[in-house]
Amino acid sequence: MVSATPPASRALSALDLAFFLLETPERMSNVGPLAILRPPPGARSAKAFADALLRAMKRRPIGPPFDLRYQPPGLHGMPRLVAVGAFDLDAHCFRQSLPTPGTDAQLFDSVCRLHEQRLDRSRPLWELHVIDGLERGRIALYFKAHHGMMDGRGLVAMFSRWFVVDAGDRQARAPWEAPPRSARAERRGSAAATATLATKAGAAGRSLLSLYAALARQALSSAGMSPGLPLPFLGTPLPVSTLPSTGRSFAYCVLPLAALKALGKAHDATVNDMLLTVLDIAMNRYFGGRGKGLRRGAALVADMPVALSEAGAGNQIAILQFPLGAAAAAPLQRLAQIKRRTAEVKEHVRRTDAAALVTYTAAVHGIPALLEALGVSKAPALANAVISNPFGLPERRFLGGAELEMALPVSVLAPGQALNITAATYDQGLQIAFLGLAQALPDIERLADLTLGAFDELSAAAAAPVRVRAAHTRKSAPRPAQRPA
Repeated sequence: MVSATPPASRALSALDLAFFLLETPERMSNVGPLAILRPPPGARSAKAFADALLRAMKRRPIGPPFDLRYQPPGLHGMPRLVAVGAFDLDAHCFRQSLPTPGTDAQLFDSVCRLHEQRLDRSRPLWELHVIDGLERGRIALYFKAHHGMMDGRGLVAMFSRWFVVDAGDRQARAPWEAPPRSARAERRGSAAATATLATKAGAAGRSLLSLYAALARQALSSAGMSPGLPLPFLGTPLPVSTLPSTGRSFAYCVLPLAALKALGKAHDATVNDMLLTVLDIAMNRYFGGRGKGLRRGAALVADMPVALSEAGAGNQIAILQFPLGAAAAAPLQRLAQIKRRTAEVKEHVRRTDAAALVTYTAAVHGIPALLEALGVSKAPALANAVISNPFGLPERRFLGGAELEMALPVSVLAPGQALNITAATYDQGLQIAFLGLAQALPDIERLADLTLGAFDELSAAAAAPVRVRAAHTRKSAPRPAQRPA
């Protein structure tokens, strides 16, 4: 590994820029992990440990991209992220204490309130909140960053550096430390910086042609003339209102990862296929229970991030839409339908230029944002939920000697949508976090409960019943979502 001097600024990809341009008070672009820790044996108190941990973290160096702020378009050119000079960590690090009894529901309600506040663009785009007062002497760390600064893979990489596998390592690392850069990354960055104008123009031309070809394939699929992904916005059901609002609701559940893998292996399915099937069963039960069930042949539509290895700096993802299983499908029929759909997604990504996929992502998500800004209440829906599964941590992790009990992703709600479901592996569990518009999904904890039931249902259908281990659900207290004046 080699070190390098960080750049003074960073250009924004089309998707990076979209996270800035599409942000509103109701559609904040905040994303980040909520970590719950058990202080090490011998700690004087949870409060004292939290104080000491924050002091130790604040002594750690700050590196890119955590020293960058947003520079809007102007005389200096296109918007970009630029390095700041002096850095005041006190403006980014905060301490809170939960009131007694310090339940998880109180914690989630507090985190929802923090998540709803947009980041100050005049400063680097992140905050760390250290929270004590939780039941059983635990503490929580909530880190939020602007999604235009880093994607899910970047957050997972940050988390992996922040929390270590050695329980005896008492060093308190910080999330804002610079990641090491490999020699390969250095060469790739240098090549990108020295690319000729002709080379860039040629790449742009190839990307545009690839985008047109991808849309043509989607049009043929929508017309029933070939397999593949359909065009967006066509036939997406709308079982709940998605009018923009500020308030958020949050819940989670944990599925046993080994059992999920075993079921998938038995049916030639990936963990992601199994996850989508379980969630699809749960969402159909949830909406049906609210009197918003779908007609027999209809299907909910997922908005799924797909990692791209060749998209360049910033957010290296495409977000593609595809229907899940038919509303009336039996569990194994639903799994087969979803396996076919995810194979079509992979083929679509394989045949399409990475830059074209990023452009497509920014464009199609800009349409619901524009319709919301215009106050259009009966607009066609792009998808029913963002569903992502950005890697994870296969072993127990520690920070300053404290054991990580749980690491829950808190993500964004895309324009025109009321639900984000993000799964992350930790140790032996697949943790699934549900973030919703509180106004549309005030009982979101029921969806988490139904997900546990859907796993049991799929297990039984596969003739391999598995008892869910360490399954939990919690939610933030429902609050009326208000739109700022």
